[in-house]
Amino acid sequence: MERAPAYCLRLSCFNVLWVLATMDLGLGRVQALLQRVGSPQFKFPVIHVSGTNGKGSTTAYLDAFLTHAVGLRSARFNTPHLVTARDSLRTNGGIPIDDKTWDIAVQKTRLADARDVPIGATPFELLTVQALLACTLLPTASQPDVLLIEVGVGGRLDATNVFPSENVLASVICSIARDHEVLLGNRLSNIAQEKAGIIKPQGLCIVSDQTTGSFGSSPTTSSELLEILETLHSACQAQHARVVYTQVPWASLKPCPRKEPFGASVDLTLPLFNACDATKITYNTSSNASQRHIHFSLEATLARISGASTALQTLWSIAHDISSDQWIEIRKLIRKRLFQAEPSLIAQAAAQYRWEGRCEWMELGAVPLLLDGAHNEASALALRQYLDQCLAKTPSADITWIMGFSCGKEVHAMLQALLCPRKGLYHRVSLVPFSMPVEGMPWVKAMLPEECTSAVRSMNVECVTHDSLRDALTWASLHDQRPHIVVICGSLYLIGDYYRQLSF
Repeated sequence: MERAPAYCLRLSCFNVLWVLATMDLGLGRVQALLQRVGSPQFKFPVIHVSGTNGKGSTTAYLDAFLTHAVGLRSARFNTPHLVTARDSLRTNGGIPIDDKTWDIAVQKTRLADARDVPIGATPFELLTVQALLACTLLPTASQPDVLLIEVGVGGRLDATNVFPSENVLASVICSIARDHEVLLGNRLSNIAQEKAGIIKPQGLCIVSDQTTGSFGSSPTTSSELLEILETLHSACQAQHARVVYTQVPWASLKPCPRKEPFGASVDLTLPLFNACDATKITYNTSSNASQRHIHFSLEATLARISGASTALQTLWSIAHDISSDQWIEIRKLIRKRLFQAEPSLIAQAAAQYRWEGRCEWMELGAVPLLLDGAHNEASALALRQYLDQCLAKTPSADITWIMGFSCGKEVHAMLQALLCPRKGLYHRVSLVPFSMPVEGMPWVKAMLPEECTSAVRSMNVECVTHDSLRDALTWASLHDQRPHIVVICGSLYLIGDYYRQLSF
């Protein structure tokens, strides 16, 4: 693979400077701003979710289970948004908060930031405060019972890490991989340490299954996996936290039939465990004997399997936690309505999962169109693995890839994962830029398509460039081979362009 051109390196350096200038991690500014708007971080119980991959899927499943099975009102905060910044705060099972409430929260937050001695909060800090404040501005009967908060970058110094220990029902650590290395470090132990910074003293921590077992390939080696687990466990021990390790039975997942023409589903039987004192167990031992097994079917993507498993283990651990605090009624409701009800209720709630742009099937005329925001090597591997499962019984097929990338991403590794040769599978690629500027994220820069063409062509793959997503989709729709799938991936900002320009 040839080296990136000097222009790309200069642009990446510029992007790094933007990140350092506008994503200055630290809690001083956001805490000061929260105090000016009435300290909304003290008003709700929270499930706080960090990690590299699977955070959004985990919060979406938590949302589905709490809303559609337990009957609690939950609000979730996820970034980046797809269309507008308002999308980052969702209520009622995944619906963006109403315009009026959001606009008032934005105005109040900006005025608070600028008054007296200006705080100078970063865009992400402003967004975080706006979201928390907006929850308190809803009518009392509509305010959330539980907040589901996804970390932006890292965890320890992330603007979302502002909740008091007594309000955090659980700290959840999803799959760890390399990403945002400029800010978090290039060793997985450094990244894991930053992600584990959300664990509270004497708190409850749920660690997602960090493996894929025999289910698929992973960029993480055995030694790297050991490094991650040891780091996370040491962090739990340092905080005297109760910890449980989610255990997905990857080897026993079984494909199941489905009605849709494309996609792939599996049957999952998940063991659930009670949390234990981190000082009394090790990372490679079960917390104790499994307390319950949950069975249901879901889409066969790593993110959904991991997200659903982590969400259920989290809610089980919260419901059976030994902590005696002001949230005892919430624990009782989760225990009674989710785990003591008919088993089919969990499957019904899981089917209400709503998370746009993550392995989401649409249509381009008569052609299946898959949207996936895969934006690093691990998520690219997961996407390709899912497509291979979807096409497992198809002797030959064409995939038209429409890709766009942010500057600074490991594009070569992502391309190797997505375009890996397979007998009977023909690839062709359109490279496009996503729209800029990205609302609220001025540091985000789209990589020019011309920077990646030689890398694609060196893999003996047809490659063209287009100026816009609309042009690329027009080109893709002219392909008349069957079976044929179109996949948009590489960046959530590109997925956002689809929703903004073409979906509504």
